[in-house]
Amino acid sequence: MSRKQIFAIFSSILVLVSMYPVFRLLAFLLPDNWRIAWILGLMIYWLIWGIGYPVITIGQSYIRTIIKPQKPTIILILLVLFPLLMTIIFKFIPGSIKYDKPDIFIILLLILSAFGNGFFEEICWRGVYMKLFPKNLFFRIIWPTVFFGLWHYIPGSLNPESSHVTGLIIGALFLGFYSGFLAWKTNTLWWSILTHILGGIIVVL
Repeated sequence: MSRKQIFAIFSSILVLVSMYPVFRLLAFLLPDNWRIAWILGLMIYWLIWGIGYPVITIGQSYIRTIIKPQKPTIILILLVLFPLLMTIIFKFIPGSIKYDKPDIFIILLLILSAFGNGFFEEICWRGVYMKLFPKNLFFRIIWPTVFFGLWHYIPGSLNPESSHVTGLIIGALFLGFYSGFLAWKTNTLWWSILTHILGGIIVVL
């Protein structure tokens, strides 16, 4: 294995190890406004792991290549619609994830998080591994997806209704495997980014 491949494998663990104390510190500093702590933590996560880490490991030119808009086909549209339909159905299950939206500011923060996570997480958790492990499906899809799911415990734990964290992790695992499959079949992140963003908007609204 190359150094970049080894770095990418251990970086999956490092995301959790580095971001957990960041979110806990923000929660400690902002005890009366967990949503602000949550969005600040996500912004730090996007900057470090959504931008810095991919640029170092796979480079800007490759990132630009894999996020270019792609021409849709009927099959691709159906592949994008499937997880969105599942997300809508999941919202009607009793005890599923619900987001309180007391005002327009919180709604805007939730929508921002959907766009930020949809874009930066696909580059971090899918793009890096599709570049470094093009033929190794374990390290291309399974390994990063497991840690992608576990990562969701960290921001999710800031929500006072932490009983939703398990559902958040399970949903993230489903999304991660499906996005990895979509990126593998299309050799681009465009469709997985689109699916992730739209799915995130459905979940938070």
